[in-house]
Amino acid sequence: MDKSEFVYALYIQTSAEKLYHALTDPELIKIYMGGYGPDSTWEPGAPVRWKMDPDGEFEEVGQRVLEAEPGKRLSYTWHTLQPMHRQMFDFASDEEWDRAVQERSKVAFDIEPAEEPELGIKLTLTHDGFDSPDSRMLEGVSGGWVAILSTLKTLLEGGKFLDEPA
Repeated sequence: MDKSEFVYALYIQTSAEKLYHALTDPELIKIYMGGYGPDSTWEPGAPVRWKMDPDGEFEEVGQRVLEAEPGKRLSYTWHTLQPMHRQMFDFASDEEWDRAVQERSKVAFDIEPAEEPELGIKLTLTHDGFDSPDSRMLEGVSGGWVAILSTLKTLLEGGKFLDEPA
């Protein structure tokens, strides 16, 4: 694995079709991304608008769908660092910030049957294209994707969330 990419694989008790649907359905995205997240027609070349604030609107931030194969693969370019990230990552200088906001990465979700059928479906997320292993965006997505995909797994497997009544 290249040090300037983030790869995470997990197994989900669902079908490939349901998993792909969850990756592209705005109502489901809203649940497992906490009100943030993408919206698109999910056709290659289409824009991927992003909601940066649960109470805000979807914004055009330069993302585009690269690949969309239902039940198999979804890939899109990732947004650059946004103004809210400057405080979040505590940039030391304007020069460091100016370099960091130029970086354009991409994310891919690969869906395949697990090696053992009882494991369900294997989802492998690869977020790559970072300028260096010290990328601030790489730092941010590395923790963020683990939390998001854990919530997606809970949702698809019918689990309960902490804020749900017992």
